[in-house]
Amino acid sequence: MRKWRRLAIVLPVIVTIVIVAAVGGLVIIEQQRQVRAADEADAVAAEFVEQVDRYRSELAEIVVAGRDGPAPDLQAQVQARIDDPPRLPVIGGEGAELSGDYRDAQYLEATLVDPYVELVDVLGRVAVARDFIAAADAALALRIDTITGSSTIRDTAVVEREVIPAYEGALADLEAAPVPGGQEELARSVTAAVQNVIDQCELLLAFAALGQNYSFSYGEQLAVAAEAVRLYGLTVDSELAAAVDAVLPT
Repeated sequence: MRKWRRLAIVLPVIVTIVIVAAVGGLVIIEQQRQVRAADEADAVAAEFVEQVDRYRSELAEIVVAGRDGPAPDLQAQVQARIDDPPRLPVIGGEGAELSGDYRDAQYLEATLVDPYVELVDVLGRVAVARDFIAAADAALALRIDTITGSSTIRDTAVVEREVIPAYEGALADLEAAPVPGGQEELARSVTAAVQNVIDQCELLLAFAALGQNYSFSYGEQLAVAAEAVRLYGLTVDSELAAAVDAVLPT
């Protein structure tokens, strides 16, 4: 009887030990499974980061090669790469939650194209700005003595035949160029400077028809407008440079 009593006492202890040992084994197995899941997610994240590095390097080469060329060309090239960025494979289960590298890769994927989108937007504005600046510069660079070959006009027919059409053509080109956003006042000042020359030339013709002399000065208004255009061009160049720098390796 005493033997069975001792067995009855020892048996629960043995069972408890076995159960504890089994639970401990399950914990170890679960930990190992989680480690494997995290390692797999880490590996996926590492491969994605390598793809991103190659992607950025390719785009950097494109930007460096095209930064001084036509803005629409570079804009199209960058946009094509934005439309096809590296994709982070989706990891099922808890690996994505357990892997800090994978969470970092998810953030990287979410923000990867942001600076390139900004560059594309800037390039779009630059394209409009450059067209406007080119038209403004061409109009403001016109000089009557260059057109007629002399600062003294003895035959008013040359004014009607050459000078006024030259300024009207330049003004038409300027008005055909879209005005960059926020530069309406600048466009008005350039237009006014060019229109002033046309108006003065028409007054000259009117006085000549009456047999009277007429002289006028127009260089200062053109120079003021030209300086405003130059400063605007510097602003445009600075904005583009900042957007380019943001996508180039530091």
